[in-house]
Amino acid sequence: MDDLNSIISATTRTTFLILSALFMGWAFLSDYRPIITGLILGLAVGLVYTRFLSMKVRGLVEHVVSQQERRFSFGFLTRICLVLLVIMVAVKVEQVSVLGVVIGLFVPQLLTIPIGIVIGTRNKS
Repeated sequence: MDDLNSIISATTRTTFLILSALFMGWAFLSDYRPIITGLILGLAVGLVYTRFLSMKVRGLVEHVVSQQERRFSFGFLTRICLVLLVIMVAVKVEQVSVLGVVIGLFVPQLLTIPIGIVIGTRNKS
């Protein structure tokens, strides 16, 4: 479980680094502002989505360890509502690219794969 904490922390730091680069791009590249705005919005919601899912996974581990009989929810409806909300904003607001939002939503989740590999190899040695 300590690996999950370090993976999510590294993913958060990497996503903030990407967000800062995108804010610089938004300031200087006015022709690409709709795409960059969509990426910024998608990355922000994607990071919230990833952190929320990691919180739910930690809760599942605690639930299994404690062997309680109550139901456990992964918060699927909450996560889908987050995605639908940001997609609806992108569709309604002309200055936000829907494609940028969709790409941005997947980046933090995809970042967990190489970050997890790197952290896993560091812990083995």
